[in-house]
Amino acid sequence: MIGILTRIIPVSVDRLRDTVDSVHRLWKKADAASANNRPRAVIIQFGMRTMRDEVWRKSKVANVCKETHISFKEDFSKEDRIARAKLWPLVQEARSRGKRAYLKEGFALIDNRRVVPD
Repeated sequence: MIGILTRIIPVSVDRLRDTVDSVHRLWKKADAASANNRPRAVIIQFGMRTMRDEVWRKSKVANVCKETHISFKEDFSKEDRIARAKLWPLVQEARSRGKRAYLKEGFALIDNRRVVPD
């Protein structure tokens, strides 16, 4: 992972090793993800939020991510995933009507109005 991260953000390997706290794969090898020939997901825990944010920002345009089909996403708790799944259709509908709408931590903001899941 350090090798891929150095290709996304040009910092020293030592600095990345100091910033990345842990890296581990999800699921077992014989799980459904690998049965579909999908690579197992990896969770990276950063010690510095600034470094994590820089990786997210630069990974969207990094050639290494496009070439290897890698994307970086936030890992939400089960409760947040359920709330986001309920709220996302409301956000999409609001956006299609030209309103400003996005998801936040367990709720949605639609034209500066807080919307919580049922």
